[in-house]
Amino acid sequence: MATEQEPMPWRWYSPGGNDQLWGSYNTYQSVPYDALPPLPTRTDPGLAWLRTMPKPRSPLGPSPSLDLDDERDFGREIDKLTAEAKELGLTVPSALRGFMTDSELYGRVPSCTACYIDLPDRLIPLPDGRPGRLLRFLNDQQCVLLWYLHLLPDGQHVVVCGLPDGDPEGFSLDDNIVALNGVICAPSFEDFVHRFWLENTIWFAVVGERRELSGEERAYIDFAQRTHPAK
Repeated sequence: MATEQEPMPWRWYSPGGNDQLWGSYNTYQSVPYDALPPLPTRTDPGLAWLRTMPKPRSPLGPSPSLDLDDERDFGREIDKLTAEAKELGLTVPSALRGFMTDSELYGRVPSCTACYIDLPDRLIPLPDGRPGRLLRFLNDQQCVLLWYLHLLPDGQHVVVCGLPDGDPEGFSLDDNIVALNGVICAPSFEDFVHRFWLENTIWFAVVGERRELSGEERAYIDFAQRTHPAK
């Protein structure tokens, strides 16, 4: 991760290789943030618009190794993290609880790289001494990438994508893996979910299911090709 004196860079990690979007590559492609298309405007507040989306073939879900067995347990864990954040003068956005305790929301988000939602046992100090704390909420299936909320002292947050470090065997992720070489990938949790949903939906349209693109999907691809032509 960047040093304390340097601003954390902004970048997006796009999931799955896609010749029509960012090009052919391995599991994830790093994309300059300023090349990203603007997200479509949604009239429903928050993430409520997800309820109207079709259920995907490969949706997000909880970690297979998680001891929690229902949505209320996720809520209890978030409430514990929220109380910890409050003691530190930090704020966990309400959108996180709403999303991770409702399968009608997270279950509408596909993942072509088999990501899963998860929560840490505690908030994580940033390894380079930056202010605030990290709250991990999404893991790649092999922990190639981890996604966190960076809770900031001013009550705001951004989403950070971290490259893991260390061998997690025998440890929890947060004992032994931290967000090193991290980048800011979204200005808010809702913004992150929207773009993650859209790019994964496009991957399934182009690669996984080979269906006709919607107007929204085609417009996103066309914008991306103008700013960052696929190679």
